[in-house]
Amino acid sequence: MTKAKKGKRFRYSLDSLLKVRGIREEQEKDKFKESERRVLEEKRKEEEIKVFEKEKYDQLKGMMAAGAALPDVQQIMMRKAHLEKVREQLATQEEAVKTAETKKEDQRKQMVLAMIEKKIIEKDKGKTRIAWKKMMNKEDGKFLDEIAVIGYENRSRKKKEEAGEL
Repeated sequence: MTKAKKGKRFRYSLDSLLKVRGIREEQEKDKFKESERRVLEEKRKEEEIKVFEKEKYDQLKGMMAAGAALPDVQQIMMRKAHLEKVREQLATQEEAVKTAETKKEDQRKQMVLAMIEKKIIEKDKGKTRIAWKKMMNKEDGKFLDEIAVIGYENRSRKKKEEAGEL
């Protein structure tokens, strides 16, 4: 805990550090929001690829369905190769989602640490303010005691002067 200093107003000596920690906390929150946005974007891309893959499989099934005219074998092989590429893209995208989620969790940890660091300084400020109030109350008490002592001495001096004059 920092030491309280005498003064008419409370001045926290680590105010600039508190501001820096507040700024750092806001930056970490912004980074976390950005990482959340990135995760959502990667999941959206993954969903688009899944929908595209399903559409292409449905088209292939429709081509190969019984009762339809038999399509060219070359065309079926090309579609199959294309679907394999789409499957690879989907696997890559799933990895990208996992990576984005791990980065998001890392960013969450950093944000929590920044919040804790700021809270520590805020608690210290509160404790320092309480110590300052106690110190100032003591000082006020000392001042009032001095005034009371001076008043008592003046009254006793006057009584002695009056007793000496009579």
